[in-house]
Amino acid sequence: MNKLVLILVILTASVAVSSSQVYVLPGYEERIRNYVDSLKIVDTHEHFLDPELLKQTTFLDFSLLFQQNSYDALISAGMPATVFRKLYLEPTPVQEKWKIIEPYWKKSFNTVSNRILKIAINDLYGINDLNSTTVGPLSAKIRQKYSSDWFSHVLKDRCRIEYVIEDYDYLDPKYDFVKYAKRFSGWLTLRSKFRIDSLAVMQVEPIYTLEDYVKSVNTAFEAAMKKGMVAIKINVAYKRSLNFEKVPPEAARKVFRTLINGNQDLVISSADAKPLQDYIMFRILDLARKHKMPVAFHTGIQAGGKNILANSDPRLLVNLFSEYPDVEFVLFHGSYPFGGELTTLVRNFTNVYIDMNWTYSISPAYAERYLHEWLEAVPVSKIMAFGGDQRCVENTYGNQVIARQIISNVLIEKVKTGYFSENEAYKVARMILYDNAVDFYNLK
Repeated sequence: MNKLVLILVILTASVAVSSSQVYVLPGYEERIRNYVDSLKIVDTHEHFLDPELLKQTTFLDFSLLFQQNSYDALISAGMPATVFRKLYLEPTPVQEKWKIIEPYWKKSFNTVSNRILKIAINDLYGINDLNSTTVGPLSAKIRQKYSSDWFSHVLKDRCRIEYVIEDYDYLDPKYDFVKYAKRFSGWLTLRSKFRIDSLAVMQVEPIYTLEDYVKSVNTAFEAAMKKGMVAIKINVAYKRSLNFEKVPPEAARKVFRTLINGNQDLVISSADAKPLQDYIMFRILDLARKHKMPVAFHTGIQAGGKNILANSDPRLLVNLFSEYPDVEFVLFHGSYPFGGELTTLVRNFTNVYIDMNWTYSISPAYAERYLHEWLEAVPVSKIMAFGGDQRCVENTYGNQVIARQIISNVLIEKVKTGYFSENEAYKVARMILYDNAVDFYNLK
C-alpha cells in the first residue's frame, strides 16, 4: 500500500509539473521582433527644429545630429561650452567643426546618444562611421535630403510613426500628424516685474493684480486649446523643485504685489517667489480638470549640465496626485533614475502614468530593466513606451530602432519564461507603442 501511495504521489507531481510548463511554438523570438518592428507607433515627445528654418541655419550639416543629447555627451567628456558659437551660430567649415568635436567624440563614442547617431547615419545616409573623411559627404547628403520633405519621410515611412507630440507649436500645419503640448513656464517660474510686463505685452492685456495674472493664464490656456493642445507640459524642474504646496490667495497676492510695485529690474529669490508660483500651478491644474486635459511632468534627469536632480524627484508630486484625482498625470523619461519610485507611484495612484520617452537615449539597460518591472507591477494600460525627445528626425529614427529592440527583448524573455503567451506579447506591444498613447492624449 505504501509503495502504491508513493507511485501515485510521483505521478501526480509529474502531471503537475508538466501542466505548469508553457509550450511556445518554435521561432517565437523572430515573430515577436518582426511584429514589434512592423507596428505603427505614437511618438509622445519631441523638440524638433522646424525643417524649413533649418535650411536657413549654419548647422545643416553633420553637426545637426549632435543636437542635443550627443552635444551633452561631448560636454560631459570635457568639450568647452564656449565652442557652441563656432558649431551652431557661425558659418564654420565642416572640417573645422570636426576638429573641434573629434577629441571629445573619441572619449564619448560609447554613449547611447552617439550610438543612436551612428545608427541614423548608417541606415539613412549609408555612412558607417563618423570621421574626418565622412563628415563632408555626410553633410552634403544631409543638405540634399532636406531639399525635399525629408521630415515627413523619415518619421512616417522610415520610423512608422503615426502621431508625434511636439513640445512647441511652431511647426507648419501641413504636418497634420504633429500634435503639441503647451508649456506654461512663463507663469510658473515668475520672479521678476519684467516677466509680468512681458506677458501683458504679449497678450495685449494689462496685468495689475493677482486676479489679472490668473486671467492671463486662462487666456493662454484657451489660446492653446484653440491651437490644438493635447497636453499640458510642466518642465519647471530645470528652474525649481517639483514640490508645489497649496497656498492661500493672500500669500500669493503678497508676492505679486512685491513684484508689481517694484522697479522694472526687480528680481526676487526663488524661495520668495515660491508661494506665487505654487498658487499658479494649482490654477493650471484647475484648468486641466475643467477641460479634461492630461498633464505631463518632466521628472528625473535633466538635459544639459549643472542641474539639481533632487528638484525632479517624482515623489514630490504626491500631493498634486491626491488633490486632483480626476486629472491624469504622466511622468516623463521613466523618471530616470527613480524607476522604483515611479513603479510605486503608478501602482498607488489610478491617475498616474509612465512615459518612457528619452529613456532609450539615456540608458537602454535602464529601459529594459524597468520595462520588465513595470510589466509585472503596473497595469499595461498605464505604460507609454516611446518618445524620441530629439531635435532632428535622424536621431528619432536611431532612437526608435533601439526602442523596438529593447521592447522585443523584454517581450521575448517574458514569453520564454511563460509570463506571457505569444499572443499576449503582441497585445502588450500594441498597447505600449500605440493604443495607450492614442487613448491618453485623445488622438482619435
